[in-house]
Amino acid sequence: MKKSIILTLLIASMLPAWAQNKDIIPAEAKEKFNFEDLIIKDRLFVDVFSSIWINFNNNQYKQRSINQGVNAAFMFDLPVRKNSPFSFGIGVGVTSHNLFSNAHFYIGPNYVTMIKPIPDAIEYDNNKISFTNINIPLEFRYFHSSGFKISAGVRVGLMADVHTKYYGRNIDGADISEKYKNKKIPNYTKVPVEFTFRTGWKYFSVNASYMVTKLFETDKGPQMYPFNVGISIALY
Repeated sequence: MKKSIILTLLIASMLPAWAQNKDIIPAEAKEKFNFEDLIIKDRLFVDVFSSIWINFNNNQYKQRSINQGVNAAFMFDLPVRKNSPFSFGIGVGVTSHNLFSNAHFYIGPNYVTMIKPIPDAIEYDNNKISFTNINIPLEFRYFHSSGFKISAGVRVGLMADVHTKYYGRNIDGADISEKYKNKKIPNYTKVPVEFTFRTGWKYFSVNASYMVTKLFETDKGPQMYPFNVGISIALY
């Protein structure tokens, strides 16, 4: 009986401490795995944008008002120090730019990539050139506890695909309709470089990027490059 009383007292004395630990563990776990904190760290995000192609428009060539493109990236977020709102981001991404216009790209003398306007009398549904690169994005980031965020950085890529698409009447005047994809576009820049900027709140941001390299090598193709503006969605 005496032993039972002593054992009961020992168990009773341990209950407050056990209850206290039970309350602390979920709180710590909640803080460690706070989903809301993960959301605003921009580890996985998608940018949708429209490109303005610089050094392209003139009296002959006109680009479409909306030249949609997309960028997707997975990045590691590396804080400057523990609990700091500043961090560095590094990862891997894929970026695709499009130019819709009345310009036909072809191989000219000396294997130079050239363009000529599609005659106004020729009807067509689609005429574009696309550039897709795999890249390494680098960012300097700031995240506020309210959800506000801002980042600036650079994307250094490796061009993976360049092609044109055309749906319409034959551009040389033949009375036939054509639908083709041409992947034999030479002289493009192998390593495109873009400056990037994003700012927003939690899930959503606006983005802008500016390509500092031309899409074609000097003296071997049109010296055009895109300036992009769009929106971003942070998925994780």
